[in-house]
Amino acid sequence: MKKALLLLLATISLTACKENSKNLSAQTNSHITFKGLDSINYKPKTEIEKYLQKNGYAFLNSQPKSDQWKSDKNEEIIQFNGEGVLVFLTYSNDSYNSLLADLKKSEYKSSGTSIKNNIEVESYSKDKETIFLSSLINPEDNKKVYSLTFIN
Repeated sequence: MKKALLLLLATISLTACKENSKNLSAQTNSHITFKGLDSINYKPKTEIEKYLQKNGYAFLNSQPKSDQWKSDKNEEIIQFNGEGVLVFLTYSNDSYNSLLADLKKSEYKSSGTSIKNNIEVESYSKDKETIFLSSLINPEDNKKVYSLTFIN
């Protein structure tokens, strides 16, 4: 069930990336940290929005049951529903690797890797929380899109 949810969120987010990639800049500085992403997933929608605004993100659009925000300095999008599901997407390998390094230093433990629909998904878990990692090729520009999906 969680993997199906991940694939659904990744598909929605990839579509948003394709539609809005022309509006995103190519800088690689990020104010978002793994610890920040992990902590805001617990917060109410209004607190998530304040955190994103403080860190240079602007409202992009609403999807059914979720909102999307984009970084004004990076090729990054955050989508969340305010109910424990948050997706972070980036074209930046550096940003992704930084978040991944912090994830590996955290209390989360690897739950393994699986492949479904030719997408490799690595999962980490802690208590009742799970993080899914995956990467997809954006068919519009053949750039790799990295994602972290936080499920609480």
